[in-house]
Amino acid sequence: MIVIRPGFDVIGLALTIWLELRVTVNTSKSESHEQFNCKITYEGQSEGEVDLQPDRNLITQTALYVLRCHGQRAFPVGTHLHIINPIPLGRGLGSSGAAVVAGAVLANEVGGLDLSKERLLDFCLMIERHPDNVAAALYGGFVGTYLSELQGEDLKRVEIPLSEVLPSPAGGVDTGLRPPVPPLNIGHHQKFQWAKEIKCIAVIPDFEVSTAKARAVLPTVYSRADLVFNMQRIALMTTALGQSPPNPDMIYEGMQDKVHQPYRKTLIPGLTEVLQSVTPKSHPGLLGICLSGAGPTILALATDNFEKIAEHILEQFKNVNINCEWKLLEPAEDGAIVLRDGESSAGGAMTYATAGVSIDAGNELVRRIKKTVSSTKRPGTDAEIGGFGGAIDLYAAGYKESPVIIQAIDGIGTKLKVAFAMDEYDTIGIDLVAMNVNDLVVQGAEPLTFMDYYATSSLDVEIAAKFVEGVAAGCKEAGCALIGGETAEMPGMYTGKDFDAAGAATGAIARGQKILPDKDSMVEGDVLLGLASNGTHSNGYSLIRKIVERNGLMFTDVAPWESSKSVGESLLTPTRIYVKSLLAATKKDLIKGMAHITGGGLIDNIPRMLPEHLAADVDVGSWTVPSIFQWLKKAGNLASAEFARTLNTGIGMVLVVSVANTDAAMNELRASGETVFKIGRLTKRSDESCVLNNVEAWAVDLTIPNQRSEPGSLT
Repeated sequence: MIVIRPGFDVIGLALTIWLELRVTVNTSKSESHEQFNCKITYEGQSEGEVDLQPDRNLITQTALYVLRCHGQRAFPVGTHLHIINPIPLGRGLGSSGAAVVAGAVLANEVGGLDLSKERLLDFCLMIERHPDNVAAALYGGFVGTYLSELQGEDLKRVEIPLSEVLPSPAGGVDTGLRPPVPPLNIGHHQKFQWAKEIKCIAVIPDFEVSTAKARAVLPTVYSRADLVFNMQRIALMTTALGQSPPNPDMIYEGMQDKVHQPYRKTLIPGLTEVLQSVTPKSHPGLLGICLSGAGPTILALATDNFEKIAEHILEQFKNVNINCEWKLLEPAEDGAIVLRDGESSAGGAMTYATAGVSIDAGNELVRRIKKTVSSTKRPGTDAEIGGFGGAIDLYAAGYKESPVIIQAIDGIGTKLKVAFAMDEYDTIGIDLVAMNVNDLVVQGAEPLTFMDYYATSSLDVEIAAKFVEGVAAGCKEAGCALIGGETAEMPGMYTGKDFDAAGAATGAIARGQKILPDKDSMVEGDVLLGLASNGTHSNGYSLIRKIVERNGLMFTDVAPWESSKSVGESLLTPTRIYVKSLLAATKKDLIKGMAHITGGGLIDNIPRMLPEHLAADVDVGSWTVPSIFQWLKKAGNLASAEFARTLNTGIGMVLVVSVANTDAAMNELRASGETVFKIGRLTKRSDESCVLNNVEAWAVDLTIPNQRSEPGSLT
């Protein structure tokens, strides 16, 4: 198998990317293929449109040219090529350069020519006259090149295929004569350093721009100033793109091409507006943006915020009725590779590390977090990690008789996207614990143990350690032990430093103690108490992020609702853990039922604790709506029903208590540090299981919180 990774134009230099053109070669002398002893099958981009005739397909055209230069008129008898091509054609992503290199390498293999890569470059450059893409595909990495002068007479020979005017077949004609053999050392190349954190966002419009058309719009004469600028920026960028951390101001200016890009805007609607609409200031993480090669693909270099940058560019193109797709591409240091049976594309002996999984990094993480994890120990467990599982001794934990075991499992959700944007990871571990232990305590269970799952593409020990520190902090606040976890390193599943996390908590209810909710004891007139939330907790973040984006805010901007914090800092406020206060009230038998207000908000979560014949009558004007929710409702133009079903609106827990126990329950909870509101009562159910009254309180001028110390009459 031949593996070619295309190289595309960045700044007049070429970068090899991880899109693999693969050509599998099988030869069977029992098969007979009429033309050139070769049969082609194809799958991938433009399937059904790619010419599969060996004398008109660029890969086999190139191979036949190289073979004929060495006295071989056709492929070996019975050659079957299967081409897998993920590279979009005619989009400025180096598809033709990759095809030419694939053809030259193919000829080298099937013809037994034993040509060096340097000599293969000479043959490639007889066909593809732009050396950047060819050299990058052949050698890999970030490559600069230049091309020696060629003899005009030789270049006119029809035996040489010409890649730049494809798909119309040109050249490669079998005249029976030996084609002109390229001189030695036509092309010269130099590989440069590339900072590992820089990735490429390729935004690919759904139309093609031919190389011929892209060249036709270029002038024949340029100003001295423009040419000097382009030469200076190339000299600068060869160093700037290899520095870590990269300098966005330097790179952004250096990617402003003045020789090609200004003249190709007529071929790509909205190009100027798109390029000017995204800068390092408007989109942190962006380094620079330019047209890729002949276009129409837009190439944005970035270290972070990839999805938001791409979605912005897609939206700009949509404004001029152009649909696009985008890909996040990583540089590939390997050039053209030939794989024999049993070999991998990395070449040589494989290890887990070369596949992208570092056992050493995993071991280092365990070493880093052992002390943190051990700090969560409680009676019944020592919170030691490194074994094959976690254990809890229920007797030592205080349960003399076998208790009822309650378990919960949950994740953090897209609040993680805010953490990625802010590069802050120590509080989301608290969120993970809170989402689980709060679900345990509403059933009356004492959280005993916690286990976490952390999955990423490439393990960053610093980030993972900060995350686990947050998990440990949440466990200590909830009184449970972190007894184990799983760290999964899965190359290709996630992008960059992104990760996902989930957790599972185990709790217990002593033998003879009620498992809540106690639906049988609930009656009309029972009081609903609301416990204040810390903010948005861990739900509704897909909507929250859209509201923030639509209002032109970055996570690093000052929060409109809280001037002492940035948007991201405020949104990363961890979910409140209610365990200790609720267990204290539960042990005094003051609570009949509890609802953790998560996804679904008040409307969907309160009914989960109620019997079918009762409904919750909630006065939404009976508590202070925090300023963050006021802003989100107004900025997002949220209807009251959507507001109450997506966000917690300032209430993180809702409790059912009897009229007789109301004061005692409120006093107990306040003594434990909770802010408590009377928010309603239970009524006979007629239709809806949760009725929101006084919603006009949410429609007031939201710059002034609707604030009451005690609720009014609930009717």
